[in-house]
Amino acid sequence: MALAYDSAALPRRKRRLRRWIAVAAGLLLTLGAMLAMESGPLAAHPGPGSPALRQLPPAAWPADAITIAYLGHASLLMDYLGVRMISDPTFFKRVGLSVGGLFTIGPARLRPAPLAPAQLPHLDLILITHAHMDHLDEPSLAALPKDSTVVACSGCRDLIAPLGFRDVRTLRWHQSTTVDGLKITALGARHWGRRWPWQADRGYNSYLLEKNGVRMLLACDSAYTDIFASLHNHPPLIAAFSIGAYDPWIRHHANPEQAWAMFRETGARYMIPIHWGTFRLSKEPYGAPMARLLAAAGPLADRIPIRQIGAIFQADDPRSPIPETRTLPGNP
Repeated sequence: MALAYDSAALPRRKRRLRRWIAVAAGLLLTLGAMLAMESGPLAAHPGPGSPALRQLPPAAWPADAITIAYLGHASLLMDYLGVRMISDPTFFKRVGLSVGGLFTIGPARLRPAPLAPAQLPHLDLILITHAHMDHLDEPSLAALPKDSTVVACSGCRDLIAPLGFRDVRTLRWHQSTTVDGLKITALGARHWGRRWPWQADRGYNSYLLEKNGVRMLLACDSAYTDIFASLHNHPPLIAAFSIGAYDPWIRHHANPEQAWAMFRETGARYMIPIHWGTFRLSKEPYGAPMARLLAAAGPLADRIPIRQIGAIFQADDPRSPIPETRTLPGNP
């Protein structure tokens, strides 16, 4: 039996659909224009935006030490025994959907980035852990030098290469590459890596860094997992773990107590907490991640040398059995 239909109604439906699409597009552009005044790039700071960075700006960091500054969210600026790098850079007022590079629709920063892109040293390496918009931020990447090597997860090349980078290396878990004597090995996590819900997973990487026998773990966003315990027999000196966005996203982001447990399982000496205090991505109170982490650490809280955005930690001689370390003024 054939189904009856009104052929004349089809053009009407198409016209109606086109009108709704036009209205939705207009609303989106209007919203974007309203946000543009607040969500463009931050004006260049006249100087480093924290006491620690004023005392020891990146240009003065020694090449025979490991120096780490927390720039907010998952962005660590590092000089790793002469290799200058940044992880998951986010510099501007918002992260989210970048509309033609003109403005961004998404969460706003609660604290400004302590350095603008122009204030960074020349970068040898950019590390991208996964494709989420608060980690692979296209406007921030576009502001960085294109002769820097970018190391990213396996499905991110098509997002990064069009920005002009000449050396983009993608790694799957347990694959390695070397940049200026620094070995970078991709490890796993318990997370996910879709850019959009309807797209395929692009992958997600933690990174084990090693130079001159000194190791550091940069853990991807992760729910609790025992995957990092395998490092215990040859532990890193430093391990960076995400401590925020756990309420209600506990299936993909460890809470502070779980992050501390993963850190202890690595055998690392120092923990750098990241993914807190910058964007409101979840329901926990602003100060809760750090307060809970310090409570979990208890008498070992001195192993957490960075506790605020703009803070710097430096291991002056990381190759010694017990390196001299400095937590600079402006850090708790």
